[in-house]
Amino acid sequence: AGTMQRSVHRAALSGSKQVLNKVQRRAYIKPAYNLAKKIMPKISETEAAALNSGTICFDRDLFQGNPSTKDLVAKYSVKLTAEEQSFLDNEVEVLCEMLDNYQIDLDQNLPPEVWRYIREQKMMGMVIPKKFGGLGFSGHGHAKVVEKIAGR
Repeated sequence: AGTMQRSVHRAALSGSKQVLNKVQRRAYIKPAYNLAKKIMPKISETEAAALNSGTICFDRDLFQGNPSTKDLVAKYSVKLTAEEQSFLDNEVEVLCEMLDNYQIDLDQNLPPEVWRYIREQKMMGMVIPKKFGGLGFSGHGHAKVVEKIAGR
């Protein structure tokens, strides 16, 4: 170990840009790595799931100031499913016909029959998975419903 330290010291003093050989790397890198493993906290299941759950491709492009909507559209589907489109064309259309903005403004609330319809059609659970009693819609489907109600 003394000889290795002297050679590293000589290389540093001479200003040469030598690359550490395998023996030198094992002597310094492995102990440093093992020390870091001991002092760093363990990653939780939640943190591991978050780290493994997605990519940073669009976020990275966005924060670098060069997002490509063409790449975004190519990677992610922004089409409604047949079920979402049917819901938008039927149940949401019925809801829109039930709404009277003037009366809602006066009452500062929706009429009881509108609240009942919203509950019956599970509109408050559009993005909740079907196995939990929701409609299982995508975020895009939910956004299109909100857009239609707001823009009527």
